[in-house]
Amino acid sequence: MSLTPVLHTKRLLLRGHQEQDLDDCAALWSDPDVTRYTTGMPLARQEVWSRLLRHPGHWALFGFGYWLAFERASGRFAGEVGIARFKRDLLLDRPTLDLVPEAGWVFMPWCHGQGLASEAVHAVLEWRDTSLSPGRTFCIIQPKNAPSLRLAQKVGFQLDQVASHAGQDWQVLMRYSEPVSSSAAQLTSRD
Repeated sequence: MSLTPVLHTKRLLLRGHQEQDLDDCAALWSDPDVTRYTTGMPLARQEVWSRLLRHPGHWALFGFGYWLAFERASGRFAGEVGIARFKRDLLLDRPTLDLVPEAGWVFMPWCHGQGLASEAVHAVLEWRDTSLSPGRTFCIIQPKNAPSLRLAQKVGFQLDQVASHAGQDWQVLMRYSEPVSSSAAQLTSRD
């Protein structure tokens, strides 16, 4: 049984990761357009499997984590979105962020420019604001990733600092809990 709540938006269904999602997740993480600003290179299927397995662990340990997003009308896989604690080496000089949930999103290229990522991130942050203790959430985005930076600003993230790791600059953006929008998501059930 999954601990991940199911969220519905106007166009998306967000649910927890399942074993049978490996092919969809492998397609996502092997796409160079998707990984350009995240991992920097496509991931092997084994690496994707390890990523898939860690998401239920977040829900079990922390009561939050990542969802998979599917288009409601077609059932087509759209991407991954959520909040987590990744203990990133990038933030070793910011130990106070270790306990702060990190938001993230990554969507299939067919979704780009349609507002699906925005819809999903709004739903996740609304869930965060109503289900977890009030507080901060941060995200990390490469400065060249203009669409993700626009989305982050749209949902209330503001630049906190620029961090460097392995020769790459990353923008660390911070958001403080507050209502995101009126009913972007509805909690309907557990998987």
